[in-house]
Amino acid sequence: MQDEVEEFVFKNTVAYDLLMVTGTGVLSGIIAAALFFLILRIFKPKIAISDKIVKQLRPNRKDGETEYVYKFKFINMSKSDIENVSIDFFLMEDYFNGSAKNFKTKSLQLAQPEFKFLTGLNNKNHDIHDNCVQMSIREPLEELWDGQKEWLQVQIDSTHSKSGRRKVHIKNYKDPKNTISIGKFDSGDNFKIIP
Repeated sequence: MQDEVEEFVFKNTVAYDLLMVTGTGVLSGIIAAALFFLILRIFKPKIAISDKIVKQLRPNRKDGETEYVYKFKFINMSKSDIENVSIDFFLMEDYFNGSAKNFKTKSLQLAQPEFKFLTGLNNKNHDIHDNCVQMSIREPLEELWDGQKEWLQVQIDSTHSKSGRRKVHIKNYKDPKNTISIGKFDSGDNFKIIP
């Protein structure tokens, strides 16, 4: 009789089992984290802001005189609704402090700078396009902004209704001659200007 020599097989050890459990746990954790960050990247507010500001005549509500009103438009391009929308509109001005270039801001008044809810693409009403907002600027814009050292900045802060992810969208307007157009925005998911 020959003595049978048992061959050492790593698969049959506790160390192998421990290594497999640990490796599987680490791998599943990495996959879960990657999916989580992918979901956060996808489910965030997506807002498009118009490149133009429109200028149109309308009767003044106080005395009936006609006056120019300035408006910009933005659209919720997210599939889901967005919440806690706040809009800030600033006149920014460059100045030099020694050798450093700085800027100062003046907040411009808007008609309704905050609202709680804006419909997304999946839930919008196709007849009234309730995912689009035209925001009135209650300032004599062309008197304040000459485009020499100033520019305008819109900041729209909102929260995605499904993920809770918050994002601030920023749009800068540098040149008043190429930014302000006479007319009004067309209704719908576009930035077309009509007379």
